[in-house]
Amino acid sequence: MKKALYLLLLALLPCCAMAQESVDPNFYVYLCFGQSNMEGNAQPESVDRTNVDSRFQMLATCDFSNPRRTMGQWYTATPPIVSPWGGLGMADYFGRTMVAALPSEVKVGVVDVAIGGIAIEGFMPDKIAGILASAEAWQAERIRAYGSNPYQRLVDMGRIAQQKGVIKGILLHQGCSNNGDPNWPNNVKKIYNNLLSDLGLSADTVPLFAGETLRQEEGGACYAHNTQVNRLPQVIPTAHVISSLGCPGNGQDPWHFNAVGYRIMGKRYAFAALDVMGREKLADPDYQMAASLKKFFAAKSLSLSSYVESIPGQRISPVTAIFQDGHKEEVSADIDFSSDIFTFDANGAIAANAEGTGAVQAVYTDFTRQQTTASFDMKVTFFPLGEGFLQKISGTLSYDASTHTLQMRPSSQAGWHYAKGIDLSAYKYLVLKLKQEQTCDAQVRIFDKNNTTSVSYKDTINNRTVVSIPLHNMVYDKKGSKVDPTHIYYVLIRAFKVGELAIDEIFLSNDDAYDTSIDGIEHSTLNVERVYDLQGRRINIEGMKKGLYIQGGRIIHKR
Repeated sequence: MKKALYLLLLALLPCCAMAQESVDPNFYVYLCFGQSNMEGNAQPESVDRTNVDSRFQMLATCDFSNPRRTMGQWYTATPPIVSPWGGLGMADYFGRTMVAALPSEVKVGVVDVAIGGIAIEGFMPDKIAGILASAEAWQAERIRAYGSNPYQRLVDMGRIAQQKGVIKGILLHQGCSNNGDPNWPNNVKKIYNNLLSDLGLSADTVPLFAGETLRQEEGGACYAHNTQVNRLPQVIPTAHVISSLGCPGNGQDPWHFNAVGYRIMGKRYAFAALDVMGREKLADPDYQMAASLKKFFAAKSLSLSSYVESIPGQRISPVTAIFQDGHKEEVSADIDFSSDIFTFDANGAIAANAEGTGAVQAVYTDFTRQQTTASFDMKVTFFPLGEGFLQKISGTLSYDASTHTLQMRPSSQAGWHYAKGIDLSAYKYLVLKLKQEQTCDAQVRIFDKNNTTSVSYKDTINNRTVVSIPLHNMVYDKKGSKVDPTHIYYVLIRAFKVGELAIDEIFLSNDDAYDTSIDGIEHSTLNVERVYDLQGRRINIEGMKKGLYIQGGRIIHKR
């Protein structure tokens, strides 16, 4: 009987869909699908079960026995909102955040189909039969609860939702059962496109929001899959990735977040959806938030070092907010920085030509619109030698920040990357001083394009312990073409054999004592690298006449 009523309901959907007057344009519906983290794996706590706003609704996508819910009916979204087997998951605080941020006349509904341990192929109708046939008993029970076809159940429930509201987006959290699969983004694209087609939706108005898996530093085993998650925007132009940075795991298994992690992830899904709408990531000023819920959203302090070292063009991180309920979140991307010494661009990055030391104030505006501030001292240098600044770019190498020593292998590269570029044109020389002669046949390379495969200035170090690079005369080819010092993206050290290089210091200077282009040239030095005249013709160093030549990418003066 129940199956017959269900089929009758589906048969009547086209007629119901014609009754457009019953559709509320202020009822925003979001389809959700995935595996156990979307299903919800954390035990809901008191704050999760109480004071759930009735404007946040869930459509039951299967029958529940406890609490008793009937498939195809709307309910206030008190957890569990996905299935009788679920707990607190991704969609809970997505919805709670959305209704707090949107005007009071707007409702938010979620239509969620998720099954623990299911691969992405489980949402492909032509694959599900094989998956069901080999599924363990507990998983098979859950698949059958969705009519043995989770994708079709999501479509059917989506059509019911369209009778009442407007689908505004699709939320996905899945990946551990496809960990690292390079075809995963393409399979997600197929499912996304099928949903759009079957429900008469447009990608322009129904974006996809996909969350990262539990990170390695939080105990995650599927962290490598985040590479595939972050490929989605390249495969699906309307896809948006939800970061799991700083979201804690449950400490019991390597796949699932704890309740705090689900709350943070849900909030981040909502912030991404609000951003797509062009709305602020702030609660509506008139929203009456329950005191227990406010403790999750309201920050009480900021935590960051009292002394920060950074490079031009970089955002200051990490900055951690401590909230009233005691949980912590990494909030660097949402901090407004100000200083009498430094300037910051619209994205909060230090200006590209900044260098010096001074005080900085950090201001964090939380979801409840309250501001929390902290002050710290900051040193900005172009070539900091501390941990995390001198980066591995390619190959196999190690760096000891305490001794500033690189252990390198052939073709390995390390150095400084300036994502926004830096302007060094106010200086004449870049000076690299070594503690002793390097043993890795190293070369300094400088790039004026944000790509290490582009042409670059090259200066082989040889037996020098002081390397002075003429910033306005960095020739990179026989024609005398020069690297532009007004926008430098990489300053690198490349090795050509196994060995080490120990840096004493590296700095910029206008002191002409570092001008090596006017020194006499020893033949022993000239024997190391070929010498060319200014027309690019190779010169025999024996019997060289006085004049200007090119050696190792530099113009030299033979006197």
